Parts: sequence; structure tokens; C-alpha cells
Amino acid sequence: MKHAKVVTTAFSICIALSFLIGIPLLLQVKAISKHTRMIETGEQIIESVLEMESEEQAYLLYHHEDVLDKIKDRISGLRKLQSSYEKAEFTRARTGPVEFAVWEEATNLYERLFDQFVLYRKAVEKNIVEIRDLEKSILAVIYSKMNPERGVIGLQEIRIHEKGYLLYRNYPEPPDEHPFQDKRKEAVANLLMWAHEDKRIEELMQKDDELFNEIMANYEMQDNTLAALKKESAKIRNIGQTFFQEGTERLQMIHRRCVFLSTILLMMWVIMAIAIVSTLFRR
Repeated sequence: MKHAKVVTTAFSICIALSFLIGIPLLLQVKAISKHTRMIETGEQIIESVLEMESEEQAYLLYHHEDVLDKIKDRISGLRKLQSSYEKAEFTRARTGPVEFAVWEEATNLYERLFDQFVLYRKAVEKNIVEIRDLEKSILAVIYSKMNPERGVIGLQEIRIHEKGYLLYRNYPEPPDEHPFQDKRKEAVANLLMWAHEDKRIEELMQKDDELFNEIMANYEMQDNTLAALKKESAKIRNIGQTFFQEGTERLQMIHRRCVFLSTILLMMWVIMAIAIVSTLFRR
């Protein structure tokens, strides 16, 4: 009878301790969904930014207009993600500051910069078309003069250096080479020398110079805008990485706590079982 009372008491104590251990264990398990959502949000932000950067390059290389709509959709997706993040339960579980303002500002600025980037890109395309149209007038004057072959070669040399600038402007220049802009100026001077102060060609080439200078200015603004776009996309990506890293660290911490509490619970019941068996054998 005495042994039964001891066993009952021990069993009651184990049940009480199990409740005490089980409650924090259940709370830890319940928190898993919050931190999993945080990780998923971080992954979605990073994925959206990477896709936007990929589509930027696609537009820069191939000028496909449908890419513009895709990027706008990505930006709208980021805004929806931000809205759902603000309402998410895991937001309240964060210990660090919530980057709502940084996220919203970076997204809005990214959209404005991208619109500017597209405008500069279209301006360059417009200038190139205008130069091609102007070239017809230049060729008409050249063919009206004696020995037009030299004039045609001179004009081709100008266009070669312009294309060299368009293709290789972002590459480092060899130390023993002059910039394509300087080579173009020299080619223009040679063409004007051949034209023997023909006012028609001088006026046309002055317009051609203005258009080429506009192209260089628009390219410079485009490159600056692209660099600013990368900074804003990096800010958004860093927010995603913060969510992902914080969620991962919290899940790892929960895992360690669950293992610790489960081990204590298991050891307690094993000791209880050993004690009961020992008591029964003593009888």
C-alpha cells in the first residue's frame, strides 16, 4: 500500500512537470509558422529583386517592350508583399526595427528611377534614328560633289567610331588608344577638309554632332540611373535577406529549445519508469 502511494505521488508529480514542460514546448512549436512565414517573405523579396534585375538587363540588351510590363508587375508584387507583411503575425514577433519606411521608399524610388531609365533609353533610340535620317541628307550632298568616294569613306569612318563608342563605352580603354569620341572628332574634321568649306555639309555635320552629343549625354544619364537602380534594388534585397536570416536563426533556436525540453521530458518519464519497476521488484 505504501509503495502504491509512492508510485501514485511520483506519477502525479511527473504529470504536473509534463504540463509545465509541455506548455513552453507547445508555444515553441506554435511559433514555427511565424518564422517560416518570415523566411518565405524574405525568399519572395529576394526572388522578386533578382527577377527585376534580370528583366532590366533583358530590356537593356533586347529593348523588348513587354519587359516593362513585367517589371511593373514585380513592383506591384513587392507592394502587395509589403502590405501583407505589415499585417502578418510574425511582424509582431520581430525584435529588430520594422523596415516599412525603408522598404516603401526604396520601392517607390526604384519605380521612378526605372521610368527615367526607360526615358533615357528611348531618347537614345530616337537620336540614333535621327542620325540615320540625317545621314541621307549628308550622302545626298556628298554625291553631288566631285570624287564622292572619299566623302563616303569619311562618313563611314565617323559612323564606325560612333558604333565603337556605343558598343565599348563601358569597357576600359587601352592605354595606347584614343577615345572613340576623339577619333570621331578627327574623322569629322577630315570630312569637312575634303568638303572644302561646303556650308551644306558643315551645317549637316553640326547637326550630326549635336545629335551625337545628345546620345552621349543620354547614355551618361542612363548609366547613372542604372547605378541608382542597383542601389535601391540592393536595399530591397537586403531587407529580404534580413527576414530570411532572422527567420532561419529563430527556427534554429526553436529547434534547440524543443530538443532540450523534449529530452528533459523523456528523461523524466524514463526515470519514473525505472523507479516504478524498481518499486515493484522490491515488493
